[in-house]
Amino acid sequence: RCLLPGRLTWWSALVVMLLSLSTMIAARPQQNLQHIAVVENAAWEQTLPQQFQNPFYKTPRVRDALARSSWFGPGEEVVYDRQAEKISRMEIYNVLSHAGLIPRRRFL
Repeated sequence: RCLLPGRLTWWSALVVMLLSLSTMIAARPQQNLQHIAVVENAAWEQTLPQQFQNPFYKTPRVRDALARSSWFGPGEEVVYDRQAEKISRMEIYNVLSHAGLIPRRRFL
């Protein structure tokens, strides 16, 4: 029963909204959310000999728990451009050596 003549009922409005949302979601291309460094590291780890690979991470329960804990929370978003990758190794070495955390190199 329509309360306002000439207007859609709330049920039909809900159906139209759900159909339009599902169309928008289906039309949007799926993005790969894995960072390229993560993909490269996983490929490198597959090349290691079996004795160096940790079977713990291959357990389905562990994989599921790790995947669940890495979901995005409120306010989190995908990082495509990591600022940490822009810092040179020499800069990191200088900070750590000046702090006394690693020995300084002696150049002749």
